[in-house]
Amino acid sequence: MLRRATTFFNPFTRTAVIAFVWAHRRTILRWGRSLSSELRRPGRIEPKRLQLIARVLWAITSNDELAKARQLREVRLDGNVLVLDTAPGWNRMARLVDELDDIPGIVRIVDQHGDVLAGTIVTTAR
Repeated sequence: MLRRATTFFNPFTRTAVIAFVWAHRRTILRWGRSLSSELRRPGRIEPKRLQLIARVLWAITSNDELAKARQLREVRLDGNVLVLDTAPGWNRMARLVDELDDIPGIVRIVDQHGDVLAGTIVTTAR
């Protein structure tokens, strides 16, 4: 155990870890923000919701172009609706929605203002 700790504090290992974290900082922060907001939600922690959030984040992380996007800040669930927190006017939103639309368990995808991006659009009868 002590040997592993000293290996981590080796200057070369420490530099490699710092370089890795810096290169993937947007992905790490996105996972952190998304999971943090899910865990701070009132009520019980539901493993199914965490699994769904992890599936969404993994789909984003698997696509190199989306993983490095600084405009995508956070994803969260509101029931069965996926809420994307992005910068306004982001030009890769359609690609992100196409990537996330096939994930089972998500009924709709909306932006942070509630505008429907994909899924069933609910209209009210007049």
